[in-house]
Amino acid sequence: MTNHPATDQKPIDTPPQPDSESLHCQNNIFQDHDSPNKATQNKASENKNTKNKGTEQAITDSEIIELDATQLLAALAAGALCQQRVMTVVQQHIAAINPTINAFDSLNHAIFEDSSGPLGGLPISIKDQIQVSGLPCHYGMDKPQGGLCEHTAGPVTALLQAGAKVIGKTHLPPLAMDFQTHNKRIGRCNNPHNPDYSTGGSSGGGAAAVAAGMSYLDIGADLAGSLRIPAAFCGVFCLLPSEGALATTALAPGGQSLAHFARIGPMTRSVNDLSLAWQHLSGTEPEHDLAAPIKLAVWQDKNAVIDPDNLQVFQQATAALQAAGIETQANNCHSILNTAAYNSYGEIMGYETGALIPAISRLLARIFGAGAAARSANFLPAIHRGYRRSLRRYNAALAQRQLLQRDFDREFAEVDALLLPVTQLSAFKHRLPDSDRGGLRDYKKPFIINDREVSYLDALTHFTTPISLIGNPVVTVPLGKGSQGMPVGAQLVGKRGQEWALLALARRVSAHLT
Repeated sequence: MTNHPATDQKPIDTPPQPDSESLHCQNNIFQDHDSPNKATQNKASENKNTKNKGTEQAITDSEIIELDATQLLAALAAGALCQQRVMTVVQQHIAAINPTINAFDSLNHAIFEDSSGPLGGLPISIKDQIQVSGLPCHYGMDKPQGGLCEHTAGPVTALLQAGAKVIGKTHLPPLAMDFQTHNKRIGRCNNPHNPDYSTGGSSGGGAAAVAAGMSYLDIGADLAGSLRIPAAFCGVFCLLPSEGALATTALAPGGQSLAHFARIGPMTRSVNDLSLAWQHLSGTEPEHDLAAPIKLAVWQDKNAVIDPDNLQVFQQATAALQAAGIETQANNCHSILNTAAYNSYGEIMGYETGALIPAISRLLARIFGAGAAARSANFLPAIHRGYRRSLRRYNAALAQRQLLQRDFDREFAEVDALLLPVTQLSAFKHRLPDSDRGGLRDYKKPFIINDREVSYLDALTHFTTPISLIGNPVVTVPLGKGSQGMPVGAQLVGKRGQEWALLALARRVSAHLT
């Protein structure tokens, strides 16, 4: 990857600048993010018997940065590394890299003591929409919100009790209401693969931090694609758990929550790390170790509007899976990618988020957002209808959702999972909104896909909101890179409540894609 100078950003408080030994790690981290652990994937295991041999095989600073969380913890357990060194190296790497990437909203400058537990000493980051006691939570707002949080979100607490250390809060747009990550207070977050490109949003800071080696695991949140889009754009993995699997009460100011769609989940550099995170987030142990032949439904629609570059990478990945002996069944997914799904999602989302917004604000959003709604066929109009808070339409949308869930379950009952794109295009160069009213942004310029104009919102949510609607778990899997050198990812959609089966499947599938 090319290390371009960052623009349109404001510096945040950072640790002391790194020494020369740590500075060389930035030369490695920008080389190969398709497989960030290639250079060191066996390093931890090589060091497991270090002390027994009576000699110490050094792990360099750059190798510490390149290890995934599972490998790092193995090295710590083997005595090949100590927690204090890991924390110092990571903080120095952040000081060197973050001015270019701008992934963090704030950093935790506490004096970190060694911690016990299965995640002891693991540096992690948390999206600055999720509360962590003693740290700020600005929700991506253009102005600082002041004060420190008094409580910690339940999923984060589980990781901290296991020994993980929060090194910082990651960047997001105001109130997580954009699919790019920038605000006036912090500036824009830049993609580690090329800082001229967007990380996606709203969990863009976390995806960038993980991809650039500044965090081993980030906890973000997803309502309409906010985990899946940044993971795909930055070339990392994420797990979107089944709806209701984890508590989401700490996602909005005042501890407010939504009954549907909002889900907290991890972003990591490997499926092994997703499994590690899920074990502690869910408090469960692995239940499935798939050994049977894999059968996947794979999205295919000759009439679809999708960027040719994106489509080519998706088709190449499909061919690689077929070559590996995985059975695939083409499916156009019209049973879920349809008007009823988009309308039901929007009605429910608008009704429930509207309960958190004063009536006058909802009215102004519809007035000032009328132009954006006119350009968005599938996303914004239904949300604006939901803002009217009609209980009759809301209940009808919930009933329609049940029908769509039933139809999806029946159609894909005989396969292990569904593989489909995340967005209609891959990562794009940064765009500025034509208007921004307190985080309510309007992007008038459409994307041109297959010689057709596609609105900003529709291009980014076409494949995500129907999956949000039905509540199934998703692992976002990196597929490779397009012609511009930017990552392309896909959604691997499992069955509701079967996260462990999906993770086992994702491990086997991803092994043929990297």
